[in-house]
Amino acid sequence: MTTGLLTRLHPEALAVARKKLATDGFVITSDHELGLPRTVRETIHQKYFEGGFLRNYPGDIPADRERARDVVRYDWHGDQLSLREHDCVAIDGRGDWSSERREFDRVPLLDNRDFAHWIEAAVSLVPEHRRQQRGTLGINLFRTHTNVVTRPHQDQEEFIYVYVVDKRGSGAETELFDVDSDEVVQKETLNPGDLLVFEDRRFRHSTTPLVPPANEPARRDALVCTINYAHTYPLED
Repeated sequence: MTTGLLTRLHPEALAVARKKLATDGFVITSDHELGLPRTVRETIHQKYFEGGFLRNYPGDIPADRERARDVVRYDWHGDQLSLREHDCVAIDGRGDWSSERREFDRVPLLDNRDFAHWIEAAVSLVPEHRRQQRGTLGINLFRTHTNVVTRPHQDQEEFIYVYVVDKRGSGAETELFDVDSDEVVQKETLNPGDLLVFEDRRFRHSTTPLVPPANEPARRDALVCTINYAHTYPLED
C-alpha cells in the first residue's frame, strides 16, 4: 500500500532531521514538527493502546510490561514508498533472549491509515544515502508502569525509534551512551509526541524508571521500532 503522506510532510523538517541523524547519529523531533496529522497520535493511543491489543508475554523484562508487535516491509521506488505486512513478527536472539526465538501475536497496523502515516514518516527519516531499497521495520507497542528497561543495551539493528504516545507521571529520562567512551551524549525526557531516532551501532541506550503521580499509578505508552538489517528478515522478492 502507499499512503501519499510524504508529499504532505514538512520538507524542511525532514531535511534537518535527516542531516542531524547522518552527522550526529541521533535526532529528536516530534510528530508536529514533521507535519503528521494531529489525528495520528490520538488514533494510535485510542485504538491500539486502549483497544485491547496489548498483552503481557511470559518472561518479558520488565515483568509488568505489556506489548503488541508488527513487522512491516517497505520498498522505495525512487521517492515513492510502499508498505506491506511482512510474513513474520518473531524475534531471534535479541537482548536478554539472545539464544532464543520469541513468537508474538501479530497486530496488523497497516489496516489503519493513521498508523500507516506514522510508519511512512518514520521510514522516510532515514538519510537517503543510508536507505535500503527494501527492508523491514519492526514495531513494538510498549506500555510500561515502573521500569522502562532494565539496563543500557543495544538492539543489534540499524536504527532505533522511540516515540512517546502517552504518559502519566514523571521520570523515564532516555539516555544515549557512546559505545566507545561510555559517556552520556544525550539525556532527554520524551513527552507525548516526541520522537527520538538513533543509530544503534553508535550508542547504548537506557531509560530511567517512571515516577508515579500522587495517588495513581505511572504509565508510559510508546512505540519502540527498529529499522532492521537485511539479515534479520531476509526478503525473497
